[in-house]
Amino acid sequence: MLDPADPSVAYIAAVGNLWKANEERGVFKTTDAGKTWSKVLYVDSFTGATDLVMDPRDAKVLYAATYQRLRKAFGFNGGGPGSAIYKTSDAGATWKKLENGVPPGDKGRIGLALALSKPDVLIATIEHPGAGGTYRTEDAGTTWKRMSAANPRPMYYSKPTIDPNNDKRVWLPGVYIVKSEDGGTTFEEEPPRPPTTSA
Repeated sequence: MLDPADPSVAYIAAVGNLWKANEERGVFKTTDAGKTWSKVLYVDSFTGATDLVMDPRDAKVLYAATYQRLRKAFGFNGGGPGSAIYKTSDAGATWKKLENGVPPGDKGRIGLALALSKPDVLIATIEHPGAGGTYRTEDAGTTWKRMSAANPRPMYYSKPTIDPNNDKRVWLPGVYIVKSEDGGTTFEEEPPRPPTTSA
């Protein structure tokens, strides 16, 4: 993700080596067009970063989703206390975990989208054993509200998209795509299936 005012500054979300504990996980930043990178958000050796969005009004404000994950030949650990949502307001120098309204306890994969037409609005799809689904903030992450249980195939997809001209219109990918016109409260399959007719 490039800083629109300074293309020599960029950020990446890195999951690292999913097959072992390692330090190459988290959010990394370059200020010299990729020649060197520094790690600006690190949770632990089992937790990487899977999503990153930037406030279009201020490139110093970013939101990151972290994901605790470890693969093995016989299975995987797809979640834990490392999964969370973080925010920086100083270009990655410091980060704050956003927890008000986010379900507590172990979480899996989290996807993020920011509304370009109203950048204080974000959608998060959160994998959680008891309160997973689509979450929404309208105050730049200070508080979150669970809008619905919708979060199709979170381990594989979990990447919401918000219409750049309408913060109430949200798409969630999965085996099929669902769309909301009310900010994530209700979703319908897109395109709608034609009605069935009896012979």
